[in-house]
Amino acid sequence: MRLAPVTEENHRAVIGLELHEDQRTFVASNLKSIADARVHRPKLEPPALHSGAEPVGFTLLERDEPGVPHIPRFMIDRRAQGRGLGRAGLAAIAARARAEGRSELVLSVVPGNAVARGLYAAFGFTETGEVDGGEPVARHRLAPSAHLVGDQ
Repeated sequence: MRLAPVTEENHRAVIGLELHEDQRTFVASNLKSIADARVHRPKLEPPALHSGAEPVGFTLLERDEPGVPHIPRFMIDRRAQGRGLGRAGLAAIAARARAEGRSELVLSVVPGNAVARGLYAAFGFTETGEVDGGEPVARHRLAPSAHLVGDQ
């Protein structure tokens, strides 16, 4: 899995990525997320998550706290779910953050999104007790080596 910029060549495919019907209330559309990043919030970076040549997911990355990447949005296409790509996408984000000298990732999750909460917990995110916009905040300390649990 790799992070790739949203470009003229892949933007239609990225915008066309979909969640299952019962997941759609948990995360904004990729089109809205790209617009937010490009027009309204220039601190956001909107990379696609590629498995091979094709995008299979999407994320937004932001530097809210000094040196701590925040993941405001993360999704894996409904047709690609259940294949370990969520974990692989998080690992790609963690690898980039580690390469940039970061030591932690932070995100928040919609309380009713049990699948995402399970994925994040299995990856090593720990809910902090903080709440951001009604969503529990979770942090993940990045291990210095890519061979440790959660950061593979």
